[in-house]
Amino acid sequence: MNQPFVLGSIMTGAATPERAAHITKLERHEVIPMAREELGRFVRLLEGLSAADWDQPTDCALWSVRDVVAHQGSHVFGLIRVREFLDQFNPSNVRDYSKKGMNSLDAANQRQVDMRAGWTPAQLIAEIRDHAEASMAGRQRFPAPMRWFRVGVPGYEGKVSIGDLIDLIYTRDMWMHRADICRATGQEMVQTAEHDGRITALVLRELDRHLTAKLGGRGVIYRLTGKGGGEWLMGGDSPSAQVTMDVLELHRLASGRIRGQQALETGLAKVEGDEAVGRLAVQHTMVLYR
Repeated sequence: MNQPFVLGSIMTGAATPERAAHITKLERHEVIPMAREELGRFVRLLEGLSAADWDQPTDCALWSVRDVVAHQGSHVFGLIRVREFLDQFNPSNVRDYSKKGMNSLDAANQRQVDMRAGWTPAQLIAEIRDHAEASMAGRQRFPAPMRWFRVGVPGYEGKVSIGDLIDLIYTRDMWMHRADICRATGQEMVQTAEHDGRITALVLRELDRHLTAKLGGRGVIYRLTGKGGGEWLMGGDSPSAQVTMDVLELHRLASGRIRGQQALETGLAKVEGDEAVGRLAVQHTMVLYR
């Protein structure tokens, strides 16, 4: 039988957790500074990799570090002009991949990786570094009617606006792939409260909206350890369970790199209080990263 959940008995930080629903949305003035900071950190990480690091496997199925970088280069280049952005997702360009059973998103991503298969690490880094500012300008020039247009994403419930895709999710995706590379190569991931903490907070804000629908009025505290950690209340006002995870493992779970059952079985996610509610929350911890 589960022990009664007593909030005060397991809280380790502030008297009460922050409501994830109260996290402010990404403001327009944050978009470019956040994207520029993440791109700079990503390039600096790449510049410090050894030759052997580029061939290391990552959490992304079938992709090495080299492939992940190629994928990010395509995102940077694709934001320079609307024409380039649309070309990457043109169904006629990915027919061969679709015939292999890939969904539209995986097909578009794999095509971009394959287009850069013969590039050297120096060329892959240069594509990101040399097109960085043009990519930032391209985000800002993106036509408003297109920004409002909402599209479905394979494997994700609901639709996302193209504006959110280029303002938030592309930067989140680069952040997550920076974490992938650090994990694959044994590098320490540079993190600060201002930048990485804000990215995590925006994930929690989005996750709260998703979990609120799944938890049926019940509340769960997410206690995140590590850099940028803290305690947040998800769902209803009265928590009946707590989920404890490392910040980076939360991102791996929310992005689909690990599954809820795996996180629970390996102890990456620890549940206290109402086990059924806590496990339900872990199973539905998912946010769009790509």
